[in-house]
Amino acid sequence: MDNRKDGLWQGGPWEQPSPVFPAPPAVRVPAAVSHRTVLRVRRHRRKWPWFLGVTFLIALICLSTVLIKQYLPPQVSDYFPSNGEDRYIHDDEYSTEPPTIPRAERGTGVTVALQSIQGEKLDYVRIYEQAVPSAVSIEARTATGYSAGSGVILTQDGYIITNAHVVAGARQVKVLLHDNRILTASLVGFDAVEDLAVLKVEAEGLTPARFGDSNTLRIGEPVAALGDSLGYRATLTDGIVSSLDREVEVDGVTMILIQTSAAINFGNSGGPLLNQYGQVMGINTIKIVTEDGSAEGLGFAIPSQRVKYVVDHLIAGEEVKAGVFGFTVYTARTEEGGLRLQSVEKSSDAWAKGLRSGDILIEANGSPINGLEELTRIKLGLGAGDTVTLTYLRDGERFTVEVVLIEA
Repeated sequence: MDNRKDGLWQGGPWEQPSPVFPAPPAVRVPAAVSHRTVLRVRRHRRKWPWFLGVTFLIALICLSTVLIKQYLPPQVSDYFPSNGEDRYIHDDEYSTEPPTIPRAERGTGVTVALQSIQGEKLDYVRIYEQAVPSAVSIEARTATGYSAGSGVILTQDGYIITNAHVVAGARQVKVLLHDNRILTASLVGFDAVEDLAVLKVEAEGLTPARFGDSNTLRIGEPVAALGDSLGYRATLTDGIVSSLDREVEVDGVTMILIQTSAAINFGNSGGPLLNQYGQVMGINTIKIVTEDGSAEGLGFAIPSQRVKYVVDHLIAGEEVKAGVFGFTVYTARTEEGGLRLQSVEKSSDAWAKGLRSGDILIEANGSPINGLEELTRIKLGLGAGDTVTLTYLRDGERFTVEVVLIEA
């Protein structure tokens, strides 16, 4: 085996030549792609090539690197002494079980604050300089090997946000800070469906990331992804917002995600998607490729509005329940300027409050409804049991009701 002792790999922990990775679960579409094609999950095992000139064959989802023990550099191996049982992860499916690591205190009142846009637009140099102290590398030891990804510092005393799949099933989780400190993490909260987890390390004086409101993003805006691409720490890639409110089905769960052309690879999982003001607008989570590998620039991030809702509940020790309005609407805008209800579930609070097929929704929480995206974005920051103020028209008469979302 080529041990790569030629001086080409001189980085710190997690910076090493690409090992032979078992493939993560792959979201694939047929070679002939159309916008109508339904994404489906198929799981195959392939290997990463050693040389950059070889075409990458792995289809990515969840983007976490699986590090084979025998290929890890000494720096990483030293953190996890071998007991003779370590082996690479070979399961066909990723675990959705929470990590079996010590639990951290919950109900501490810590929340994600979404800040308004402030200051001037930054170039990518300044975006990187501002964001990199708040990005961390994460390595999780499982029963069968190691997985690695990225994370975002939420508080100066060590709350960290990452993807759930990065730490799923872990027996031990280490966090590498920007200043090269390596700390053991405990678990605050974990939700495999939302693919978000909150960790806690014992530290002070960390640099929290600044979170922005993903609802302010516009298609075409510059963004940047920051994370440990293929094990290279703190890699910044640039792109634009390709689409908003994109529905992607993963393992039977439909996620509402930000689509970006910023390059996302193994190891980016859990890292931030940054806007041109250096604010975290999402948590990078998946990438999609076609069966023949021809598709590029199809990366996705969990919007910060959803991140806030889920993380706030995880830290509070509350259950995360996806909520729906309990009605369907026609997507075409009406002459009155709103969306016409197609049907209303009789078991929903919307039905109980009097909404019926044919009613025209014109406002939600005081804001005009110009399209389906307004309703979609409201749901991102809410869950079952939360209330939305809806204004609608019926036969030209205006009504306003408080509607409680029901569990999806």
